[in-house]
Amino acid sequence: MGKLKKIGDISKYNAVSNYSLLKEHFDGVIVRIGYRGYTAGTIKEDTLFRKHMAGLEKEGIPYGFYFMSQAVTESEAAAEADYCRERTKEYHPSYPVYYDSELSNPKGNGRADNLSRRERTDIAKVFCKRLTELGLLAGVYASKAWLQEKLYAAELAGYSIWVAQYNSRCGYMLTPYDMWQYTSRYLIPGLSCCFDRSYCYKDFTAEVPDRAEADTEVMAEGIHTYSLKEQGDKAFLIDGAESNFKIREFRCKDGSDRILIDSRLVRMLQKVRSHFGNAVSITSAYRTESYNKKINGAPASYHTKGMAADFTVTGVANREVAYYLEKSGAKGIGFYNYTGGFVHADTRAQKYYWQQDSRNEKYYSVSGFSSSPVYIVKDRLVSTVRYNDRNESVKLLQMKLGIRADGIFGPATEDAVRIFQKTHGLTVDGVAGYNTWSVLL
Repeated sequence: MGKLKKIGDISKYNAVSNYSLLKEHFDGVIVRIGYRGYTAGTIKEDTLFRKHMAGLEKEGIPYGFYFMSQAVTESEAAAEADYCRERTKEYHPSYPVYYDSELSNPKGNGRADNLSRRERTDIAKVFCKRLTELGLLAGVYASKAWLQEKLYAAELAGYSIWVAQYNSRCGYMLTPYDMWQYTSRYLIPGLSCCFDRSYCYKDFTAEVPDRAEADTEVMAEGIHTYSLKEQGDKAFLIDGAESNFKIREFRCKDGSDRILIDSRLVRMLQKVRSHFGNAVSITSAYRTESYNKKINGAPASYHTKGMAADFTVTGVANREVAYYLEKSGAKGIGFYNYTGGFVHADTRAQKYYWQQDSRNEKYYSVSGFSSSPVYIVKDRLVSTVRYNDRNESVKLLQMKLGIRADGIFGPATEDAVRIFQKTHGLTVDGVAGYNTWSVLL
């Protein structure tokens, strides 16, 4: 092991007024980039990320990053890795980007909290592998107990391991580890909050691994059969260029080796990815007949033909994605408009659009997806707005809340909405709907 270094980690819960004080106590700092929500699953940037980065760079403090995951599929894990790269590409980290694997909250009722040990390990591996492909050092952060009971740690030993155990010594012995977080109650005179503090035993450098050569599969037109085992890690080549999608992302969730994929579906998803410039997370694509029946899918589902995918786009509202698909000529579009919802797209020949507003309600046909629900409140025409929306209603909302009015519903706006809702006895969901507008106006 190399020279012992003292490392801090910070997020929105660490309001730092003087970053020079950090330099006196830490040799490096790991900054939270963001997190995936544990209910809706929306990826959000930490509200103090940019401020922290400006302070660390000004003081010349070496840094790395971490991301609090609630991914429930490997494609979501890959999207989280892509998000981390997008948010940090202007920086030059000396330490890895860590995948934070732990319970979402003390109740343990988050969307990823009940994953199996196998699922959680595979998801962590995809996150780290994707970051390595993108040219970054990758690692996994977890508690001693979590590494021993909730992850197959030996399979992650090729990446940096950062173990948490608040004790006078670290008793973790399953794998080598680079960092040990030994306290969450470290105090710095002059700053009002407590900090996590770790010992780092490895001399990380600014050098990052070379991007791995991608194994690719030329995408021929039509519906084709692929093997998960033999071809799963191959990326599609579209018109001579590597796509953002690998064959395994379209596999059936029952683990079947056979995968049917329509080339038109891949092209459609690549257009979505290129248009928004953000990662596309496929939650369901090909389904075997037996699996489709097991989950009560439609008997003639396009999923069973390799012609459909359910997905979300990181940082983009599902309605906006559905609207883009409509304008780009897609014939089959479904908009699942509820917490944890998604967009369905398929390559059918005849136009059919539908919407579902609750998991427990039936879907209904719609003519299009051009706008959010609108209504008049106190003689003002407003619409329901939520995280990632960008419009004039968001700008009005921000003005009424007394925060920066840029028309972009980001983390700061959501926090302000939640505070307003709590203060006025409203349902605290961070969404400005009719009841919130009624009180606000």
